[in-house]
Amino acid sequence: MRFPESLTLALTLGVAVGLPVEAQEPLVYIESPSSLVPALGQVEVEVTVSSPSPIQRVVFYIDNMALGEVLEAPFKMTVDAGHENVEHTFRAVAYDTFGRTGTASVSTPVFRVDEEVSYALQQLYVSVGEEGSRVLDLEVEDFTILDEGRPQELVTFAFGDIPFTAVVLVDSSTSMKGAKLDSALAGARAFFELMRPLDETRLIVFSDRIRHATPFTGFSDILSFGLGQIEAGGGTAVFDHLYLALKELEVRQGRRVVVVLSDGIDAHSVLSPRDDMMAKARHSQAIIYWLRLPLGRASSDGSFSARTSAWRSADEYRESYQLLEQTVKESGGRVEPIPSLSAIEPAFRSIVAELREQYALGYYPAEAKYDGSWRRVKVQLSRPRVKLRTRDGYLDLRR
Repeated sequence: MRFPESLTLALTLGVAVGLPVEAQEPLVYIESPSSLVPALGQVEVEVTVSSPSPIQRVVFYIDNMALGEVLEAPFKMTVDAGHENVEHTFRAVAYDTFGRTGTASVSTPVFRVDEEVSYALQQLYVSVGEEGSRVLDLEVEDFTILDEGRPQELVTFAFGDIPFTAVVLVDSSTSMKGAKLDSALAGARAFFELMRPLDETRLIVFSDRIRHATPFTGFSDILSFGLGQIEAGGGTAVFDHLYLALKELEVRQGRRVVVVLSDGIDAHSVLSPRDDMMAKARHSQAIIYWLRLPLGRASSDGSFSARTSAWRSADEYRESYQLLEQTVKESGGRVEPIPSLSAIEPAFRSIVAELREQYALGYYPAEAKYDGSWRRVKVQLSRPRVKLRTRDGYLDLRR
């Protein structure tokens, strides 16, 4: 029998021989994937653990991103490595009942080719509803994609629990003091608790600066840690922090989501809502949801008759507010009005429910030019009387 090199070395050094059980670290070996085979698409990661004490859990990572954990053998998990021809590092950390850990990792290579041609797969996430309920029984033949008015061939189709990576932005400016901030953070906690093993989220609590932030993680305890110490204060810079969230999501894989909780009145952003925020949203292709808190000084039709500041006029406030709304709708997300504090938590929960029941459609544009132009996309359904929502288009760039 041939032992893995790490296990052979451990035995040679006497780590696993003649020591009390509580001093022996788990020995971890990654059975798959292989370091000789490129990892693309769905990849099964399988781990074996040698330990004299019981193993409580094994946590799986890809490229330093936590994917989830398995609590008992067999320790394996199917992960999405994406479809880019790049190296990946898979890592597994085993935890035993004494708090000891063992780690193993493997890096997979890229395909070696003389010439690589990049095709930009366009991925659309589509929400479909009828009379207030989501439609869950559509098939691939029910969808038609028009790219600049031309029908496209669907090459991927999926439905249901597709993992997501999200940034949750919670406004904590002075106007959010007291019960408003408490309700906002409670809503964020509800979002975290509904995450599943392959989902990841980063929380950013902001005003005119970042007041609290977490790393991207799939563990709700990490996302919720320290929220009780956050206090509201300062101005509001929605556009700057939405831009930051979109920028951070650009390097993530799969379905990307931003959830913004704010009234949308921005007096302190340095970045332009049109030239910076909207342009970044078009480039990132993330889905944006805006949980819109009520305005203090606006009429029912959304006009801004009395709102001015040293930084912006009433017209500038109105324009930036409307641009935020346009950016959200263009991304395939939605604006969810929040009429009362009690509506915040259900609104967060409804976003997760919608994400669980979206259709994912993929196609390669038949006439891509890679010239940076904005291309309009429309999805049509064969079934009458149903409504759908997805992003309006994309920047024609080589990815």
